[in-house]
Amino acid sequence: MSTGRSIAVYRRPVIAAATCLLLLALASAWSPGAARSSASPSPSGKVTLRLGWNEGPLNLNPFIGYSASYEIWLLNYDVLVGIGSDGLPSKETGLAQSWETSADGKTWTFHLYPGVEWQDGEPLTAGDVAFTFNYIIKNEMSNAVYLRGVKEAVAVDDTTLKVICSRPKANMLLTQVYIYVLPEHLWSKIDPKAAANTFRNSPPIVGSGPFQTVEFKKDQYVKMVRNPSYWGPKPAVDEIIFQYYTNSDTMVQDLKSGAIDGAQVIPPAQFKSLESDPAIKAIPYPLYNWEYIDVNCYDSPDSLGNPVLKDKRFRVALAWAINRQKCADLGWGGEADPGYGIYPKQGWPASFDPYYQPAPEDTIGFDLQKAGQLMDAAGYLDTNSDGVRDYKGKPIKLRLWTRDISPESQIQGKLIAGWLRQIGLQIELTVVDEGALGDSIWNYKGNTYAPDYDLALWDFMGYIDPGDSAACFTTDQIENYNEMNWSNAEYDRLNTQQYEAMDPAKRIEILKQMQAIMYAEQPMIVLDYPAILQAVNTANWDGWAPYVGGSVWDNMISRKSYIDVKPKVAAAATDQGSSPATVWIVAAVVAAIVVGIAVWLIRRGRGRALEE
Repeated sequence: MSTGRSIAVYRRPVIAAATCLLLLALASAWSPGAARSSASPSPSGKVTLRLGWNEGPLNLNPFIGYSASYEIWLLNYDVLVGIGSDGLPSKETGLAQSWETSADGKTWTFHLYPGVEWQDGEPLTAGDVAFTFNYIIKNEMSNAVYLRGVKEAVAVDDTTLKVICSRPKANMLLTQVYIYVLPEHLWSKIDPKAAANTFRNSPPIVGSGPFQTVEFKKDQYVKMVRNPSYWGPKPAVDEIIFQYYTNSDTMVQDLKSGAIDGAQVIPPAQFKSLESDPAIKAIPYPLYNWEYIDVNCYDSPDSLGNPVLKDKRFRVALAWAINRQKCADLGWGGEADPGYGIYPKQGWPASFDPYYQPAPEDTIGFDLQKAGQLMDAAGYLDTNSDGVRDYKGKPIKLRLWTRDISPESQIQGKLIAGWLRQIGLQIELTVVDEGALGDSIWNYKGNTYAPDYDLALWDFMGYIDPGDSAACFTTDQIENYNEMNWSNAEYDRLNTQQYEAMDPAKRIEILKQMQAIMYAEQPMIVLDYPAILQAVNTANWDGWAPYVGGSVWDNMISRKSYIDVKPKVAAAATDQGSSPATVWIVAAVVAAIVVGIAVWLIRRGRGRALEE
């Protein structure tokens, strides 16, 4: 018998097994999971935080952009007064380290931190802040609404700023979060007309915040890198990549796999699957937002809406025909609370909470029989006994629109159409393009405003200062924010008072009075307060810092998470977070063990073959 054959018979499977073990060891040490380690290293070895969202910025010019752009500006620029994680003005998160107000409330003095630099190395002074304020006011830029009542800003010296107002300005501090301080040495060269219309503000964008925007690909991504000269606490993250997704399912799967570290505006169905994932924290939170039926109340012969909607009695009857709880449960999978006024129940500082809930006797519930009785009492009767109520001899027909980009509004629209038909109204339910909806609400016949809609389901993202949200629905905001075209003189009067009430408790009292007026007339039928659904990786990252209400990022206000978040050290030591050097050390040890086993097996095989 040939020993060669016997040795070969044993050697081939043993060597093959050893090779497989070695390859498996290398694969486990250097797997795709390792490439998405706890530190999310980029090819250069930097610590990269990757965040996914489904609505990226369109323009990074602070006078043109909106929506997701605010999160980029939050990190790239500083504001005069920032907001703390409690939702209140903070002396640690903005350029101002202290401030005081004159006895009459018309002059504010701010003291800035010294030694702050722009990201191009130029010094940042009170002159830059004064320039920003005056540029906005003089040229009536889009964010001038936040400086209503401000006459001018004056730099007393490099670290002292005076802001002079025409009247007391109770919202001075909170609204600063929307006024991004711009470098005068760059923006003074930009024509205000271009800044208001065409200027792109292309990267690299010079600000003074903790990160700088260096790349922006519309509908793809935004890349930001840490600012080494940032005046505040230094972030642990070297770079942030905001990744744009057109498909929410893909975004959620990338979060689960570790390709991204956070995801925003997650559909309720996918959110449920994340709540049970031990590596992920699923966060439902409010952000000053509410969902409502927009009612065309425009009291003008130029209105193209159904005239019955001008009657507050008719609107109140409509409100009684809507089951808000069911809208919240079915539209948002239970991730919403039924609504009353324009302020959500959660997400406010305990000391400045404007949430309004009517007294039980004033609360509008769901009662189709009562809705019908109120219609009868207001004179909207079924005179032809055909099941449809009449107005001036014609059946009442209302257009009810839901938005194509909101499956939630489409679900609710079907429910609402059914209820309104049950009380004797003809309802034409249509899913419309959101842009077309806006065109119809702000419709013009020549130069004459002529809103062309009846009822539309929409949502509103309010402001950190609740008075700014309330001010959107005054008479002077018709053709602008007040898309219901509602007018109430007492509401307007109280709005002026709330802006001048320097005592926060008094101001909250006035805001609740305004809510009571609006609730009694129902120009917008508030349906619910849907939670925004967010999730982040907590297995690989420490330091996610919740803003009041719960959100840890993409709230346009708090950048604490971006400063505090850091890779978990323990996770970095595992094979998923191993460095290349660690990988090869582990592989070498495994290979040595495998070779030793192979030699032992070969020797055993040789012995048995010889014996045979």
